[in-house]
Amino acid sequence: MKKILLGTTAVIALGTLSTEAFAADKIQLGLGGFMRQYVAISNSDEVATTTNAARDTGIGQWGNSEVYFSGSTTLDNGLKVSAKVELEANQSTTASDSIDRSFLTISSDEMGALSMGAMPHASDGLAVRVPNAGNFDWGDTDFFAGSATAATAATAAHTIVAGDITGWGDDEIKAKYISPTFNGLSIGVSWGAINTGDTEDARLVTSGSTESYTGGIAYSSNFDGIGVDASVNYGSVATNATQTHIGLSVSTNGFTLGGGYMDINDDRTSPTTSLDGESWELGVGYVTGPYSFSAAYMTASEKATATAGDDEDTKWNLAATYDMGAGVALTANYFKSEADQEGTTAATDVSGLIAGVEVSF
Repeated sequence: MKKILLGTTAVIALGTLSTEAFAADKIQLGLGGFMRQYVAISNSDEVATTTNAARDTGIGQWGNSEVYFSGSTTLDNGLKVSAKVELEANQSTTASDSIDRSFLTISSDEMGALSMGAMPHASDGLAVRVPNAGNFDWGDTDFFAGSATAATAATAAHTIVAGDITGWGDDEIKAKYISPTFNGLSIGVSWGAINTGDTEDARLVTSGSTESYTGGIAYSSNFDGIGVDASVNYGSVATNATQTHIGLSVSTNGFTLGGGYMDINDDRTSPTTSLDGESWELGVGYVTGPYSFSAAYMTASEKATATAGDDEDTKWNLAATYDMGAGVALTANYFKSEADQEGTTAATDVSGLIAGVEVSF
């Protein structure tokens, strides 16, 4: 009888421990984020409509900082539930610079991940892009691309055409699903009722007038030390304009060669608002120890709004980063941007060097 009682007690104790081990704990948010501080030297050359040249050389300063509140828990049924809030940490005179992204995710190895909230579209993470050793995309350097304010200047800033490969929409509220990876393949879809601004709540007033959506397939595998990544994505993140993107990269021994092509098709009939355009990018990257380097080229064009022909962009981006450890890195980025508007003699040529310190925490 004593042995039976002892055995029963052990079973009860084991059951109690198992229940405690698998009981879901309430989500506890932790802190994370980054701070990036840069100094830039830029040079702007612009040929105005009067054929006069306006030039401006200046020193700029820029900071980008965010604080993350994130946490997760695993339920008794195996589902993982996580939440993340990204807070802009820069001083700004605009009220919109506060909460950047805010979303929750329900996921498991078998079902994939379903997310809802303010976040990028699915294709933003699925699309294969050029190697980039820095944190500046094609559109990010344009705030340093201001032209001289003299009367001879044709524009106040460098013009960016719609065909630039810069992402898949803003962080407006949406729903997103990413499938599990099977034999290197994964798919993703996303949909939002509104596609402008960092909107936290929206309802679809007129079908098709404001909604945005993306869908894509990504593939990643390794063949005898050669990594291959490919993607195909399609969606609409601007009113009545759809965009199709294909990307491919190959990597081996620290080197990566990659790029992509994007086509934008606008169904609107008015030529003054057309977003029809295309762009392609190609680049190479190299990583060795704490050092990473990249060089990339991009060209884009779209239908001109005032005359027949195309507005065009051409850009170069060279980047290097040294990881000092403990979440601290030194980085430098050289950029060159050229814009040529159809039907005018105005053209902009901007180049610059950005260097700074990046800290993650």
